[in-house]
Amino acid sequence: MDLELSDDQRMLKDSVDRLIAEQYDLDQRRGYMIQPDGWSAEMWKSFAELGLTMLPFSEEQGGLGLGGVETMIVAEAFGRGLVVEPYLPSIVLAGTAISEAGTPDQQAGLLPGIMTGETIASLVTDSAITARRDGGDWVLDGTAKVVLGGDCASLLVVPAGEDLFVVTSDVAGLECRGYRLHGGGTAADLAMNGVKVPEKSRLGGNGAGARAVEAGIAWLAGEALGAMQAALDLTVDYLKTREQFGKPIGVNQSLQHRAAEMLVEVEQARSAAMYAALLADEQDEHVRAAGYAAIKVVIGKAGRFIAQYAVQLHGGIGVSEEHLVSHYFRRLTAIGILLGDTESQIARLAKLGGFTGPEPHFAAA
Repeated sequence: MDLELSDDQRMLKDSVDRLIAEQYDLDQRRGYMIQPDGWSAEMWKSFAELGLTMLPFSEEQGGLGLGGVETMIVAEAFGRGLVVEPYLPSIVLAGTAISEAGTPDQQAGLLPGIMTGETIASLVTDSAITARRDGGDWVLDGTAKVVLGGDCASLLVVPAGEDLFVVTSDVAGLECRGYRLHGGGTAADLAMNGVKVPEKSRLGGNGAGARAVEAGIAWLAGEALGAMQAALDLTVDYLKTREQFGKPIGVNQSLQHRAAEMLVEVEQARSAAMYAALLADEQDEHVRAAGYAAIKVVIGKAGRFIAQYAVQLHGGIGVSEEHLVSHYFRRLTAIGILLGDTESQIARLAKLGGFTGPEPHFAAA
């Protein structure tokens, strides 16, 4: 699959690539990760000033009205830089859920803060939370695990039954245990005990949670591509420069074959990321569900292959904290698990009848 970028898309790519190259080397990233929230407020401000936090929202909502391809461009750059700021939980997941499920008044009240970066939001994707009526309000009870960005979010979008509810982080009855994630970023486990939510904070449902997860998978596909390409580039450079017995180890034909296999996996992931970007406009829910499940399988398998062999070809230095390739290994491992691991997505795809369905489908591409 080939994707020719427009002039505006190339300008976006150049701007984001330049920012990440200048502000996100390994030492700078370490400095961001030891800050109180686990990420840099200054970098988050830079993303907002560049318009990245407004990118996926429609012009009617006050955003830039750009699409899946532009989001993929940003995700790929963030994957290459191993960015730890909460773009996925706040902009992609929670932002999509509110955009899909909220009324115009709810969107007008919630989205501006998210788009400017002043409000950090998070979508609960793995929960056992129930909702019950209490007069004119709702009461939420239950638990949620691995809520991305949940430890620093001031706004939580919580699924319960068929509906989504907006909950502020300081509401009575909400307990939050935050922690750092293996591949960078933060998350939280939540416990809700009699959390009261007014009717005006009920967003409704209409499949918004599923659309948000699909947007998240599309983002992870782009991010994984950036990390895989960077890990491959590091590995090829190492094979060219690391000498043994007086010559570069890259002259070993078996190592060349392994690097070539890594390149094939990267290109498969690239096609999956492009398809994920284009699939966002597909109106058939079944086609989208099957497509995103297949995409998650592809990036999960490719990410595992790239991460493991990048470390193997580097040798012992590949697992050291001081070498960048070990950080790509961690992030690609985490991406393989987030929003459904490979095994669960294969099972989901099988239940949906497979990727292609009874008739070939080409509309999304």
